Amino acid sequence: MFNVFVRKALADDLPKIIEVINDAKKLIKGTGSPQWQDGQPSRSVLEEDLKVGRGYVLVVNEIVVGYTALMQTSDPHYEIIQDGAWNNTTDKYATLHRVSIADGYRGKHLSDFMISNLFTIGYELGFRNFRIDTHAMNKGMQHISIKAGFKYRGIIYVGPKEDDRRLAYELNM
Repeated sequence: MFNVFVRKALADDLPKIIEVINDAKKLIKGTGSPQWQDGQPSRSVLEEDLKVGRGYVLVVNEIVVGYTALMQTSDPHYEIIQDGAWNNTTDKYATLHRVSIADGYRGKHLSDFMISNLFTIGYELGFRNFRIDTHAMNKGMQHISIKAGFKYRGIIYVGPKEDDRRLAYELNM
């Protein structure tokens, strides 16, 4: 039997979440992208996700195989967008960060399932607008974002360096 679902992450999930994030860091590194190669997301960031209740795990047959943070507050990195514009600047939005799937579980469309479930959770929380971003070299996340219905909106920066440049996407329901 194949049992798959998304649930809020628990403190006991932290070791497995770190494994999933480390798997994603290795995958991203293999593409040549500098994204997530500076120690972020760190253990303390993940602990904060769990503490404030924004961490969600994807569970397959009782094993945590995916992780995403569903941010329910405005992201300061999204205040300035270059070479484009947000479609909806008046309504609140939720942001998906740290989208990751463990080694051995990629290629099974589980990220589609996880993101779809996060839309359902966000919708139930009153969000009709979602945002996501990724590095230009992270072609996998770009594909996943577009497949989930996100539209490219422009460039944002998550820090002061050129490597902190991100492609920004938005989905309006």
